[in-house]
Amino acid sequence: MAVAVAVAVAVAGCTSSFDDMNRNPNAVNEISPQLLLPKMQYEVINANAHEYQRGENLFANQYCQWIANTAPYFNSDRYEYNSEWVTVGYWAPYYTYVLKEFLDIRRMAAAHPEYEEMYHIARIVAALGAARTTDLFGDVPYSEASRGLDKSKYDAQKDIYYDILKELREATDALAAGFDNVQLKYGAADFYYNGDVDAWIRFGHSLRLRYALRIAFADPVKAQQEGEAALSRPMMAHSGDNACIVTSTEDSGHPLFVISGWNEFRMSATLEIIYKTLSTVPDPRMECYWGVTEASVTAGTPDFKGVSNGLPGDRLPAPNTASSTWGLLWAPEWNSVHSKPVIFTAEYPLYAMCYSEVCFLKAEAGIRGWNGAGQAQSNYENGIRASFAEARWNVNPALYSTANDETYIASGSVRWNEGADFETKLKKIATQKWLALFPNGTEAWAEVRRTGYPELTPVVRSEDPAIDAASGEFIKKLRYVNIERELNTNAISPELNGGKGDGQNVRVWWDTGRYK
Repeated sequence: MAVAVAVAVAVAGCTSSFDDMNRNPNAVNEISPQLLLPKMQYEVINANAHEYQRGENLFANQYCQWIANTAPYFNSDRYEYNSEWVTVGYWAPYYTYVLKEFLDIRRMAAAHPEYEEMYHIARIVAALGAARTTDLFGDVPYSEASRGLDKSKYDAQKDIYYDILKELREATDALAAGFDNVQLKYGAADFYYNGDVDAWIRFGHSLRLRYALRIAFADPVKAQQEGEAALSRPMMAHSGDNACIVTSTEDSGHPLFVISGWNEFRMSATLEIIYKTLSTVPDPRMECYWGVTEASVTAGTPDFKGVSNGLPGDRLPAPNTASSTWGLLWAPEWNSVHSKPVIFTAEYPLYAMCYSEVCFLKAEAGIRGWNGAGQAQSNYENGIRASFAEARWNVNPALYSTANDETYIASGSVRWNEGADFETKLKKIATQKWLALFPNGTEAWAEVRRTGYPELTPVVRSEDPAIDAASGEFIKKLRYVNIERELNTNAISPELNGGKGDGQNVRVWWDTGRYK
């Protein structure tokens, strides 16, 4: 027995020495959360042009009808599914980067008390990513995801939302309470707030209100409970609180600016109509984001024109008959007609959440009678004003008139009517929120499906046989990506999404059918 023990000790000692001899003394054994948060912040809002195009612009921006496709080689505007685009644009950014990086930060914080503050900030980003993902797909892998399991289970969207709200509550409470140990800081590694903890707390509370309202039609009791709790705490109070990445030409610039030069999309006809008809004056945001058409300039009658969604390839308009793209494409015409430079530039911020949205969230909470929401009309009108300011983020004031701002707010169907019923007020709030969210298409598409507003135009053609565009039916969610369906049998269970399974005609849990 003594010999055996001696041999065991000797082997253990030799193995330990061998490991030490074969470890690179210059290698990094563990990285800091400072190196992980920036990637999370980029990926959670598709800050890369490649991912933004394949996610936001080929799907959500079209499905909420801000833009329409004009490239014959893209069919997603007609509801044709492309797994590779969805994987690159939505599935992989969340599971490969956001969630995986968050789990690494959580593991680090468990062993390093000085990382607690970093961990709770990362929880807020992870909650944002989880909500975006489940809003797009419905039931998804969540509690077991990105943990090295072969077949992660799919969690019900209701359970995911309850956990998202819990994560936001716990993270903001922990950040507000502070920590016993000296904390390391993100500092400049935090692209949203440069390590400002109070700003993160306000952002977290604002997100909690967003997601409380997201479930308001499906689960009104839980929604009010969470919403009123959020409203009792500090929230975004001005545009300086916006959560965003200020892009620059050093990293190619804002992703929508980058892809606008590829000449593959235009303003949608739906957006054009809403810009021009809600008030007695045109929407001031229209000329901040879009250019007049080349054909209208040639004709001597400069105008902003949109394109119908879902056009078949043989009906796609030629560039000189369609609306200009955002920003760059028709710069000479813009200059000659308006005597001002192109307004949208590469440095425009990429927003995760804005103060204008918080105003509209409070306005809706107000018409629902939630405590702490404030006066619905003032929140609604302040949301429009904040949206104007966000649209003009980099506009030279000398080249832009604000003379019609208040006329827009006080006239037409934009004007608030305190005596109107809930549905009329909700339509106003939801439509203005839809305009203000531009260009965060994932969030706008979720809100259209949740509220049914604004009223979209049926697509000209649907390539998905389960969606009858002729009868006015719209797409409901994205299908699970092919690699997931092939490798994870849980992805093809008929029990998913409330027993409806998978499919682009399947409603997610919080979608109660207000959207056809």
